[in-house]
Amino acid sequence: MEIVKLPKGQHATAASDCISVQELSDGHYVLNGSVLASCGDMETAESVALIGGDPYDSYEAAEAAGLAWANEHCAETVYVARSDGTKPLPDFP
Repeated sequence: MEIVKLPKGQHATAASDCISVQELSDGHYVLNGSVLASCGDMETAESVALIGGDPYDSYEAAEAAGLAWANEHCAETVYVARSDGTKPLPDFP
């Protein structure tokens, strides 16, 4: 699997296999991803998304989890996008 790390704040194109790591204001990181899975003898590729989940304690942990996820779905080239700045925590009722 080829890994292309984009500059901070730059996003991958919509047609790319990618993972995105967003820093939260509390210092944790959230991971999202999208790949076109085409493993083994699949006749047609299938779009698979990874959205949300528990936050990670470090950028490195989030990126490693995202790359492992992309690899499990047989992504050939994965773009890694990282936030430039932090995202506020969501308001919970």
